[in-house]
Amino acid sequence: MSVPSKYLPWSAATVAVALAGCGAPDVRSHIQRSDSSGIEIVTHVGPDTPLAWSFDTLFTLGGEETDEESFYEVDPTTVGVDNQGRIYVLDRDAYRVLMFDAEGRHLRTLGREGGGPGEMRFPFGLFVSPDGTVGAFDISKRGFVRFGPDGSILPEEYLPSGYGGGKIRRVGQSLVFSADELDTDRGIHIDQLVTIGVSDTAAMVHLERPAGGVLNLESCGMQLVGIGPIFRPSIRWTPLGSAVAVAVTAEYEITVYRDGIPVRVLRRSVAPVPATLELAAERVGDGMKVMTTGGVRTCDAREVVEQRGVADVIPIVADLAAGPDGTLWIRRAGRPGAPRPIDVFDADGSYLGTLPDASPFPIAVFGSRLIVIEADDMDVERLVIYEVLRGRP
Repeated sequence: MSVPSKYLPWSAATVAVALAGCGAPDVRSHIQRSDSSGIEIVTHVGPDTPLAWSFDTLFTLGGEETDEESFYEVDPTTVGVDNQGRIYVLDRDAYRVLMFDAEGRHLRTLGREGGGPGEMRFPFGLFVSPDGTVGAFDISKRGFVRFGPDGSILPEEYLPSGYGGGKIRRVGQSLVFSADELDTDRGIHIDQLVTIGVSDTAAMVHLERPAGGVLNLESCGMQLVGIGPIFRPSIRWTPLGSAVAVAVTAEYEITVYRDGIPVRVLRRSVAPVPATLELAAERVGDGMKVMTTGGVRTCDAREVVEQRGVADVIPIVADLAAGPDGTLWIRRAGRPGAPRPIDVFDADGSYLGTLPDASPFPIAVFGSRLIVIEADDMDVERLVIYEVLRGRP
């Protein structure tokens, strides 16, 4: 499993995103409605519309010497927020979950190292329910070590096979997460977006693709199966209120599901970039990092590219996130190292405009606040909490 990439540093206390507009571009979206399926298809055909929004830094968490803020690594799978704006951080190295109030004050610490109730050996991912119920996924237990809103230890909750890491979120009464499975008999790799409800488990998205060959990576002593070519689209998703927004192809196409049923498709006329061996090598960079129970191993970039191969194009949608007021934020991709602007869509599917590459990209929101991961010059990761100040396009 790849280690999450680092985030762009953000240094100024208040950062203004002010883009000079040249004229008034056509920002109208063309809306089609399908009578046969009932799915609303929203296609934006105009150019990027700059958004003059600013982001005011409120406070930061982490990277400090004090015990409650001594965590130095965070990623979207280890941070959550409840409906009171309380922030939860899974500190993997210390086998604990840290809880802060909406102003960044430490409230309590949950969990410790061990194999008993409320204890963890290999904590990996975190989910937070709106009421403050917390679940830390422990690989050794194949399930969640859970705590109530008051810090009490709750019964552990197990997951079906297939989950190997990544985001786990509570959407309504269901848990949602990505799962993958290798079917060696059929020679396929199965990717799913799974929902676990009160009474059943279902696949919201189900993809079957050729598994590919076995990777024998001598540089890191790893033998891997079912990874697929570099730039092959993965399932990218985010909760969106009571719905879920999902991208599965290389094209600019996001499907919004409600109760497991597609209700809207968002499209923009932005084409993906053709992929090459050279671009694949740039993407792998210093090597492919693989998380193991014994630590992180780095596999030689050239060896990885040669054995994995390369997809035809680079998927245009890199990541999805829920923003304030039900907005959907879409981080676009392209050539490695190129700017990655952020498109923002309103709750009704209308395109609002585009933020520049340097804008903060949320991993969680509360009201008009964004929770963002940023790394300093020493590669120390912190949480930065911003207030979004909207301007006019």
